[in-house]
Amino acid sequence: MRPDGRHASIASVSGPSDKRPGRMATLKAGEELSSEIMRHVKAPYRPVLVVMSGNDVGQRVTVDRTLMVGRDPDAELTLTDGLVSWHHARLEDRGDAWTLVDLGSTNGTAVNGEPCSTEMALKPHDKIVFGGTIVRFELQDGLEQAYNSVVEKMLNIDDLSGLFVRRKFDSELALLIEAARQQERPLTLLVMDLDGVKRINDTYGHLFGAYVIGEAGKLIGSVVGTRGIGCRFGGDEYLAALPGIDAEAGVTVAEEIRQAVGEHHFEKDGIPLKPGISIGAASLPESATDAATLFQRADEAMYRAKQGGKNRVCR
Repeated sequence: MRPDGRHASIASVSGPSDKRPGRMATLKAGEELSSEIMRHVKAPYRPVLVVMSGNDVGQRVTVDRTLMVGRDPDAELTLTDGLVSWHHARLEDRGDAWTLVDLGSTNGTAVNGEPCSTEMALKPHDKIVFGGTIVRFELQDGLEQAYNSVVEKMLNIDDLSGLFVRRKFDSELALLIEAARQQERPLTLLVMDLDGVKRINDTYGHLFGAYVIGEAGKLIGSVVGTRGIGCRFGGDEYLAALPGIDAEAGVTVAEEIRQAVGEHHFEKDGIPLKPGISIGAASLPESATDAATLFQRADEAMYRAKQGGKNRVCR
């Protein structure tokens, strides 16, 4: 308060204080606040790659770091298109823009119809062609990201069992087999068929059968875990691919699945249900060298399990 009773202004209190620590701290705090506000403004919008055509249509990946595009299963965006190179291209964060870098791919990369011989900066809505697959580069807000996640799940995940649908499984299996060949590692395929579902359907109705099919699929997914991928093949049939696992170890996983199904308490509307599961196993390179033959061998083994009394594992 001044002698005349009037309040002093901020300027008169601090005087020529631009160089004082308090003033600098205020400026720094203001800059940090501004930066924090901008971070929140920008946060809902993320660059995303969305596959628009080809085997992997609907697949999407958020671009939040430098990422690889190619047939390599370890790539951040894995494409099963045979025209895509193992390591086809890379997206790099250059600070002010995302840049697409072709890695000497066999069939080339193009952006909006213009060949990308080395590198190109990307803009929202750019259409990128990797081999024979079209991918769109987008900026999406949180709502769009959530919507696309739902669409991707609907395209690739069986809603009853939570496992891959057959189309997605086939494309992933092709990549896993190619990787197994290159790395000279084994891969085991399991073909599984529930026992007793027809009896459950005939006795209690198809809703009870569907319940058993869904619960068994979830059990299969839980047992396989990070060791491989699972699929609901159709009806009450399932597949699982186990990369890096040979025939003997694959049979061990199959027995874990059989035991999990046997010990699980299946009950719907107070009615206990008792399905079993027959499993056939076949492995690369022991039993086959390609996906079709591998499936045939595992399927034949599954039928041997059925004919041998059901609820067992054969190879």
